[in-house]
Amino acid sequence: MRTDFQLYIRGDSWLHRLDPRVKLAFVVVATLLAFLWPVVWMQMTLIVACLLLLLSAGVPGRRIVRLWRNLAFVLILVFVLSALFSGGDSQVVLAIGPLQVRIGGVQQGALLAARLLALAMVFAVWLYTTDQTDMVRGFVALRMPYEWGLTLALAFRYLPTFGSLYARIKEAQQARGLELESGPLVERMRAYQPILIALVVSALRHGEALGWALEARGLGISGSSRTSFKPLRMHQMDWLILGCLVTLLAGGIALRVF
Repeated sequence: MRTDFQLYIRGDSWLHRLDPRVKLAFVVVATLLAFLWPVVWMQMTLIVACLLLLLSAGVPGRRIVRLWRNLAFVLILVFVLSALFSGGDSQVVLAIGPLQVRIGGVQQGALLAARLLALAMVFAVWLYTTDQTDMVRGFVALRMPYEWGLTLALAFRYLPTFGSLYARIKEAQQARGLELESGPLVERMRAYQPILIALVVSALRHGEALGWALEARGLGISGSSRTSFKPLRMHQMDWLILGCLVTLLAGGIALRVF
């Protein structure tokens, strides 16, 4: 089965073994720093730090390159639009007809593009190294209602499944002569109908099987107490990393304020 839609990369590195709550704290701290310090050098620092973390966790370089390639169009679009339509009264560096590119707009575009890439890298550290089950266990350990955790677990579990299923159905239909890229827009949209019908039928079958499985496991039975098969426990490394994150956030706030 295809795994293009599967974000988690199996491994046994120190980052994989880190408590999911600590990795969630990293996401929160890094995101706050990205917005607390609206300068390009902070965004570049986050990008480089996340890149080193991913490489130290054994994440293949091709997965990182694929992430950058998927974001390239959005990053360029954000930069160009900001350069063309912002900048205030700063100096004009380029005039394209009625449009003027100003230094302030270029700086704003570079900041927004770098921040977007930094946030993508931050979440990549979390999603590439955290199993979906551990991720949900971390949320539930933070007192999230288990129904929400179950919903997240099912989403993380079945989104890659349906993504791969869609790709297989599309390839099978194209092998039978279905044309998806030719003709007017309306005809191309209609060409996707057999793919969507097959996908909906498969989703209904999966939903029925999932409902039976949850019912067999006693989901929703009142009067029963929930237990944890593998409770989360913070270890020395987890506390050390968490302390470093708190110190980093406090230092960033202090420098910003004073």
